[in-house]
Amino acid sequence: MIKYWGALLILGLTTFPMTSLIMNKFDDKGWAFSKIFGLAIPAVILWNLSYLKILKFTQINAYIIIAIIAIVNLIILITKKEKFKNLKQNWSNIAVIEILFLLLFIIWVYIRSFVPAMNSSTEHFMNYGFINKLMNSEYLPIEDIWLSGNTINYYYFGQYISAFLSKISFTGVEETYNLMLALIAAFLFVFPYSIGKNLGNSLIKDNTKKSAKVIPIIIAVMAALALSIGGTLHYTIHRVILKEFNYFYADVYNYIGTKPETNDIGITITPSYMNIEGDLHAHHIDTMFALTTLALLLQYMLSDDEKNKIHKFLNPNILLLGIMLGIQTMTNYWDLPIYFVIMTAVITVKNFIKYKKVKQKILMTLLNLVQIALFQIITTFLFSSNLYISATQVHFTGIMSPFYKLLVLWGLPVLCVLIEICAQLYKFFKEKKGSIFKFINEMDLADIYIIILGICAIGLIILPEIIYLKDIYSDEYKRANTMFKLTYNASMLLSISTGYILIKYLYKDIKIWNRVIVCVILFAFLTTFGYGLNAINYATGNFQSVSYDIKANAEKYIAEKLPDDYNAIQWIKQNIDRDAVILELTGGSYNDNARISAFTANPTVLGWFGHEWIWRAKPDYSIPDAVQERTDVINNMYVSATKEELKEFIEKYNISYIYIGNVEYKKLKEINLKTLLSLGEVVYEKSKDYEATPVYIIKVQ
Repeated sequence: MIKYWGALLILGLTTFPMTSLIMNKFDDKGWAFSKIFGLAIPAVILWNLSYLKILKFTQINAYIIIAIIAIVNLIILITKKEKFKNLKQNWSNIAVIEILFLLLFIIWVYIRSFVPAMNSSTEHFMNYGFINKLMNSEYLPIEDIWLSGNTINYYYFGQYISAFLSKISFTGVEETYNLMLALIAAFLFVFPYSIGKNLGNSLIKDNTKKSAKVIPIIIAVMAALALSIGGTLHYTIHRVILKEFNYFYADVYNYIGTKPETNDIGITITPSYMNIEGDLHAHHIDTMFALTTLALLLQYMLSDDEKNKIHKFLNPNILLLGIMLGIQTMTNYWDLPIYFVIMTAVITVKNFIKYKKVKQKILMTLLNLVQIALFQIITTFLFSSNLYISATQVHFTGIMSPFYKLLVLWGLPVLCVLIEICAQLYKFFKEKKGSIFKFINEMDLADIYIIILGICAIGLIILPEIIYLKDIYSDEYKRANTMFKLTYNASMLLSISTGYILIKYLYKDIKIWNRVIVCVILFAFLTTFGYGLNAINYATGNFQSVSYDIKANAEKYIAEKLPDDYNAIQWIKQNIDRDAVILELTGGSYNDNARISAFTANPTVLGWFGHEWIWRAKPDYSIPDAVQERTDVINNMYVSATKEELKEFIEKYNISYIYIGNVEYKKLKEINLKTLLSLGEVVYEKSKDYEATPVYIIKVQ
């Protein structure tokens, strides 16, 4: 844990001079986000150099790139030293951010130590396998561990970041998996805290008032708690009001489509759910990049007019937004359109406020968006050239969620956004200042930013009620993935918006009955914070769990459930080359199939069938020929293939070893063991004088 924090501290220091110049409107000068820049920038450079086969993905090369970036930032510090003279005024804010981050990181590491082990019920195996393969690969793109002979066809930059940080912090995969989860959870408090604090600072107009320092902190804490542990009114209604003491935090996952059961299952989760679930999936890792993007957009909104022409046309904030959008694309492809739309909205409104002439407003907005798109393309060019996207068709849903369920999930924060919009419209009509554009020009920039986030969030909630992106899933789940990815981001935007709006109206001098309404809404909002606390207690067994593991070893699941496989996995790690193909039984997703490939990083002929299907689906979304063929071949190899057929399959799929263990025996009624053993040398065996299922590893000739 200390190594992890130390590595992040150093990474933050290497890019802080650059960050402090770009995020100069933040009272911590962007210190909270300098860790992301310090991590992401060298990682993306090495990522592309490794794709080009110029540099290997090794620890020493990572250090070299980090050192170069540190030197560049040192030059910035020396040449721009006059701009750092007043930095002492910000040290207290920087210290608060770092203390908060370290404290939250320690707390989440402690929480993860009670639930350290992954399992096969979600996508732990997939994500662990990706990181494992990355740790054992010299160049990118990496081989798909679940479709040997092919490169991975998925957005996996987030898992790459995990491997990058694991390499430079000297931590193993089994440890870094949970440390990365704790890190994201800590960022999910610190990042919205920093954004909320600076929104609050913008709200304060009179610094002589006693509330001048308190209000921004309250807004910051509200945003931080809402994102890190906050839930929805689903928790408030079922646990607080109805007092369902057997309330299960995961019930919100498919709340739409269940209780009562329907033929339309939706997925709606929040970042706080993912903090507990412990799955290092793309959408969860990308939250730290998404929040960094939102911080850069807030900086752009609050920034002063450029003082020179070069800065106007080469705004480093805009260029960095392009790089961040590229990183988000490679981490979670869904976030490309989502955050490009948010960027477009913020930049367009800001430029229409900033510039006087209509022609200048339009041209500068187009220039900024073209620059963002260009840097996004440059960042992702090599990655995108090697990625096949199967889900590209947009369809109308033809069905809508029950309105009351939408109200339960999103009604409260959406109400707050609508209150803010209505209040601004009321002010516009009351003051009669002419055109709406003139009124917007005079609005507080923080208010405009919050309204944009709120409107975008509402759009992300409405969209899956109208359209969905078609994938391989049946009619019952046809819009589940679309709803999941869009509303997940909506929950982040609303978490930042809601606290700001409520505290703003309590801070303002409003009528007593208005204040009562705001207090009632605020109380309801605060009750949703119990969701995360309830989930933590459930997952940890009220911190009395017997599975407590101070080292938070992610391989504890397989060690306890399949100890024979675990022992064989450790032997494979020490004795078999990481590129050797090991045949194991295939099957559907979300089960113990493909555990050998996931935990050793050795590719197998076919891993989780459903995942390879969705990653490589045909244009009509049918099963890819290679996936179907390999499924049939693998089952045949274990059960009925002749020795000649087996040799043919072995040569075709470049198989070096055949694994026979608990899963194979359990899922196949009969294994053609005699023929399989005749194919070569048994290099690992646990069968003699052993009551449990025997384990064999056969090195084929």
